[in-house]
Amino acid sequence: MKKNKSLSIGAFIVGAILLVFLALLFFSGGDLFSQKERVVMYFEGSVQGLQVGAPIKLKGVILGEITDIQINFDSNAQDNGNKNNSAKNIVTAVTGDLALKRISRKGTEVSIEFFEEAIKNGLRAQLNFQSFLTGLLYVELDFFPDTPATLYGFKKNHLELPTVATGFEELTKNLQEINLKGLVNNLDKLTLHLNKIVASGMIEQTLGSVKSAADSFTLTANTMRQDVSLLSKNLSHTSSQLDQLLASLNQQTPIVAHELRASMVQLQKSLVELDKATNSVHQSFSEDAPLINQLNETLDEVSRSAQAFRTLSETIDQQPEAFLRGKKLTDKDE
Repeated sequence: MKKNKSLSIGAFIVGAILLVFLALLFFSGGDLFSQKERVVMYFEGSVQGLQVGAPIKLKGVILGEITDIQINFDSNAQDNGNKNNSAKNIVTAVTGDLALKRISRKGTEVSIEFFEEAIKNGLRAQLNFQSFLTGLLYVELDFFPDTPATLYGFKKNHLELPTVATGFEELTKNLQEINLKGLVNNLDKLTLHLNKIVASGMIEQTLGSVKSAADSFTLTANTMRQDVSLLSKNLSHTSSQLDQLLASLNQQTPIVAHELRASMVQLQKSLVELDKATNSVHQSFSEDAPLINQLNETLDEVSRSAQAFRTLSETIDQQPEAFLRGKKLTDKDE
């Protein structure tokens, strides 16, 4: 009896262990015995809302979960003894496990070298809200190629993923860097300066000057309006006269064209007569023309007469008495 009871208890315990194992296997999604890569991420801002077991996602796909969260002080900041510097170098180390089987390249599972290459291409970790109502956070992996990869290197045996701040964290950081005390002091000085200006009456003077300038501008605008109106009337009158001139030209154009045509005909006739006269002159002064022949004969006779006159002149010059006795015969003449 006792033996049967012991067997029942043992069977119950074995069954319970088996059920727990199956439950772990079911809720782990089959990743209980899968290859995992431990990674660490360092966040400078607050991680309030991030808990152990929070998911690590890439494009909405859960790649792993957070396994540990620790505060890490930079030893260099402690050695310097600067409180502000120490506060700036407090970072939160967030450790997680990534299931490598959920990441593949060209159908094959990736290795640790994949993450090293992805970090060079801009892979960064960033905190995001799971729900704005609960305020719970998760780690989102995404690519930010234009951001620097800041690595701390505190844990050499873990793969370190660089982090980037969210837009809200950047805004908070910028607000913290604003010198509010200095800003308030500047506002106080500005208020005192404005009070002095109001007490000195400069504002009333300025307003009076502005009113005078506005009145002058209004007067100038009225004058310009009158001048523009007069100019518009003159342009209208000039346009009317131009229309009349164009109409008159349109009426006189046929008459002028007729007279011009008659003049062109007369000019053509004159050119024909001039051509005829030119041909007549050319014929009269050609080498075979009768006028040229007669002129050549006359020139020959004049040449012979001149020769005879030259001979007579020589004879008189040599024998002046030839007028009385006649010309003496020389041996050549005989």
